[in-house]
Parts: sequence; C-alpha cells; structure tokens
Amino acid sequence: MGSAQVSFWQMNQIVKKLEDRLLGQFETLALRLSTEFPNVGARAYSVPVGSATEYQGHGIFVDCILTDARDDEVDNVCLNVRLAYLTTRPRINADVVWGHPSGHSEADFLEEWQSSREWPEVTDEILERLYADLPRLEDALVAAVRRRTPND
Repeated sequence: MGSAQVSFWQMNQIVKKLEDRLLGQFETLALRLSTEFPNVGARAYSVPVGSATEYQGHGIFVDCILTDARDDEVDNVCLNVRLAYLTTRPRINADVVWGHPSGHSEADFLEEWQSSREWPEVTDEILERLYADLPRLEDALVAAVRRRTPND
C-alpha cells in the first residue's frame, strides 16, 4: 500500500479479503459460543465504521452479549478485527475487549500501539501474522465468556 491514496477498488479488496478469510470462521465461533453457553447471545458480523471521519474503517466482529448479566455487570465482550484509514494507508489490528464501562482488553494482536495511527499497515506479512494469532484471540474470547467478567 505504498501510495498516499487508496482507490475505492483497493479499499473494497482489502475488506473482501478479510471477510472471505474471517467471517465464516467467526460465524462458526459465534455458533459454538451460543451453543456452549446458553446465556450468551453471540453473533458474527462485518460493518463499516468511521465513514464520517478520516478514520474510514471496517470491523469484523464476534460480539457476545451475556443475556443474564446484572445491571451492575459488564454484559458484552467482543473479538474484533479492525481496519482503519482505508482511504489512505490502511492499518489493521485485533483484540478481545469488554464493553462499557470496563473497556478491559483480554488479548491484543499487537500491543505496541497507542492509537489506530500506530497500527501496522496492511501487508501480506501482517495478515499472515494475524491469521496465525487468531486461535489465541479466539481462545481468549472463549475464556472471557466462560469467566463472565474481565480478567483484571
């Protein structure tokens, strides 16, 4: 992705490549979680994010809602693969994170970033590293759902 601008076609190819590789796998994981944990509503989906900002990204998620959580408990945890800056220098990262108000991260693909501007650029090498790390991230999501609370 050496050019300063990424064409609409290139942007869509990056998203399509990730959806083709991840969405089926994430749907299988969501079904497993919903089956194994009856009080968890899990779903996999892919959605654009940040279209009104320079961020212009896309996310592919396995989102888990703890349907029987009390009002004072965090009720969702998510495995997400996020793209950012799709129209300029596409960047990628992934993590397993609890929802509001916790925001606690259970596992990160790459930990050496402070903001999406510091995520690694999308390259074949980075994608291969992400694919190789997905089993660990999926295990972290399963463990979080099983535990039902952030691992502080």
